[in-house]
Amino acid sequence: MGVISSYLLSSVNDSLLPHLRGPVEEVFEGVVAHKGLPTRADFRELRNRVDMLDYRCREATRLVHEIRGKAKRTIDAVAEK
Repeated sequence: MGVISSYLLSSVNDSLLPHLRGPVEEVFEGVVAHKGLPTRADFRELRNRVDMLDYRCREATRLVHEIRGKAKRTIDAVAEK
């Protein structure tokens, strides 16, 4: 009897699963939206912002070193005269 009931229950389960998947996914997406959990797009946007900040910091550091070098050369040229 256990084999027959298991077979019938598995058949019912297999037929109900596609109908239950949609509502469960909707509830899950609602919870994610309500809780504010990050999505892949959020992570991608954050990564792009960090990359842009990193680029700007490296560029600013390069410019500071360039200005420092020019200022040192100017001071040395003035000191020699």
